[in-house]
Amino acid sequence: MENWQTEESVDSLGVQLKSKRSILLTVVCILTWIGCGFPLVLAALSLFNSDLSKAFVDVSRYSGVWYFLEWFGFPILCALGAVFMFQLKRWGFWIYCLGQIPPVVFSIYTTIGLTKSLGSGVFFGLLWNCFSIAFVILYATEMNKLSRKPISTDF
Repeated sequence: MENWQTEESVDSLGVQLKSKRSILLTVVCILTWIGCGFPLVLAALSLFNSDLSKAFVDVSRYSGVWYFLEWFGFPILCALGAVFMFQLKRWGFWIYCLGQIPPVVFSIYTTIGLTKSLGSGVFFGLLWNCFSIAFVILYATEMNKLSRKPISTDF
């Protein structure tokens, strides 16, 4: 009697076993959603505070755009990428990177290029970037568990 549960018999039938999400990927996705929720809640609360809104309007022409991207756009991209990676879709990683890498690059540019100081602000800025880079690395290590299917409209 042949054991039908062996890997060879499953391969001979042409049946593909559904890949299972790892615990690390699940935990990192949940932490990403929590981390993306804070800026969205703070931005929503700041819309009701007129003093804070005026502070960002008067600084420069591009500050309003960067404020919108930093507090709405990038967290939404990161959360959306985490949703797709939670569903084991590989292209969710690239959406996550679109939301995660520009703030890191801008922060490094700002702290090193403009301030040129080695104070505590730079330390905490780089510490915050270490968390962002660590999450990108954690997601990159889990790429082998994500599906290589092309992008489709079946969400």
